Amino acid sequence: MRAAVTGGTGFLGAALIDQLLKEKWEVAALARNPRRLNNAKSVKIVEGDLQNDSALADLAAGADVFFHLAGVTHAHADDDYHAVNVSGAERAARAAADAKAKLIHISSLTARMPDVSPYGRSKFESEGAVARAAGTAPWLALRLPAIYGPGDLVTLPYFKLIKSGLALEPRTPAPARASLLFVADAVDAMVSAARAAPEGMVYEVGDETPAGREWADIGRILGGTLGSTPRRIRVPRPIISAYHALLRTTERSLGKPPSVRAGQVNEFFYPDWVARDNLLSDVSGWRPATPLQEGFAKTAHWYQEHGLL
Repeated sequence: MRAAVTGGTGFLGAALIDQLLKEKWEVAALARNPRRLNNAKSVKIVEGDLQNDSALADLAAGADVFFHLAGVTHAHADDDYHAVNVSGAERAARAAADAKAKLIHISSLTARMPDVSPYGRSKFESEGAVARAAGTAPWLALRLPAIYGPGDLVTLPYFKLIKSGLALEPRTPAPARASLLFVADAVDAMVSAARAAPEGMVYEVGDETPAGREWADIGRILGGTLGSTPRRIRVPRPIISAYHALLRTTERSLGKPPSVRAGQVNEFFYPDWVARDNLLSDVSGWRPATPLQEGFAKTAHWYQEHGLL
């Protein structure tokens, strides 16, 4: 099997390429900076980005499956989300269709609520853009929940917070719940979808708990993994909003890339990020295999090995 991959320099994309190579796929990867690709010597590198139709055509040529993971999660301006996540996905879908490759488009559970944030809206609109661009060519989209695991630096601050003895969570009328998926299970979901899932659909991808987990449970499980008993603190929305506004203003004035995104407070306080609609596990043989405690332990071990925790 031959795979084309965008987003291969990211946390999830790198894990996907590693798994594809283990399964003896031939892999071509799009990269603006080839030096950031793991296993660069084992893949065909196509230099370029999502704005380069020629590079996308070269990437897709000869592929059986086109995995589209590239996107922007933290943008300086709202228009950037559309330019990359929507227009970029449309170009990728068109390249896959021209090459007669099956497109696996990686979306997000935030697409379920497009009015919550500019990022969520862009992921929702990307699904429609992919469907239109693919036409009669095979495609499907996967709405992934929060992904964690070895190599993920986004989750590291939460691990540090729990280790320090604090378990922050949003103060919502009912306890907020979410699905959390270990990176290896997310990769398996993508590969399984490429092989078996019915096409022309958008699937949500859940974890091993159909009802998801409350923040209190997540903090307790991670605390047990790290040998701490964190104090549960339910943070009011105004405090988080003020902190995010200050952080965004400071980073913008210093010319730093944004570490929080517009609408992220809305995402944080939305009470239901549990995958339950049109589940991939209902239409394929894929099932999540990593319990949260095991996944946390593997992630913490990686952080400790790299001197991060």
